[in-house]
Order: sequence, then C-alpha cells, then structure tokens
Amino acid sequence: MVKLIHYLLLTALLISAGISQTYIAVLEFSGKNVSEVEASALTDRLRSEMFRTGQFKVIEREMMDEILSEHGFQMSGCTTDECIVEMGRLIGVDQIVAGSISRVGEVYSIAARTVSVETAEILQIATYDHEGKIGELLKTGMAVVARELALDKSQPEVEESVVESSPPVV
Repeated sequence: MVKLIHYLLLTALLISAGISQTYIAVLEFSGKNVSEVEASALTDRLRSEMFRTGQFKVIEREMMDEILSEHGFQMSGCTTDECIVEMGRLIGVDQIVAGSISRVGEVYSIAARTVSVETAEILQIATYDHEGKIGELLKTGMAVVARELALDKSQPEVEESVVESSPPVV
C-alpha cells in the first residue's frame, strides 16, 4: 500500500511539474566484458550527469525499482525497445535511457540511447570510446555521453561565426 502511495505521489508530481524539464529513467547498463559492479557505478554516474545537464528530472533507481516491483515487472532480460517502453510507462516517465558498457582489449566503449516512452522512437544515440583504464569513463566519459543525450536534434544547428579583427594601426 505504501508503494502504491509513492507511485501515485510520483505520478502527481510528474503531472503537476509542467513541461520545463523532461522526466527520465536511466536503466542499469549491461556490462560486456565489464563487471556488474563497474557497470552499475558507471550507470549511477550517468544518472548524476544527466541531472547536471539541467534538462532532465531523473527518477532515482530505488524509486524506479520500487514501482516496477509493485507491478511485478522483471527488469532482467528487458533489452528490447518495446520492453524498455513498457517499463517507462509503468514508471511514468517521458523518456528512458538504456545502454551498455563494453571492453574489447584495452578499449572501453559506452553505447547509450534515449527512447521516447510515448512513441517508442529512439530520440538520441551517444557513444564514447576510451583506450586505457575504466576509471576514465567515470571521470569524463559519462559526462560526455550525458551531454550528447541531452542535445536537442529538433533545434537547427547554429553555425559559429568567426569575427576577424584587424590589428590596430599604429
């Protein structure tokens, strides 16, 4: 019953908050040749970095787990976009982020995607590759991925104009 009240409060909060920020949930990234602990730590950092962009309200992992367990939803094995969208609907978010962290030789790679819960469309894809130690993904990689996911592709790109000035005449 308490979990249902939490869910209803979260849903009311999402509805009453307006449309200034997008509500997202970041699913635990799968690890490919990377430990579950490392993948989880990097996913936690991505949640923080997504929040820091100022464009998203991020649902805490514990709240997400509580809502899904209340509905009897099993997250393990949920890798298809259809499954991810269903999870997002249950949680009550606008978008959901999923992805993986892989290691091939000495190269670590992050692959992430943002999916619209309403349309099931992939809205954004971000990748980041790093050769070296996995700690660099924590220090810089997840912030780069968050910024890439936060880009609004619907807005036209603005070209940077260069203004050249002449040296002062003496």
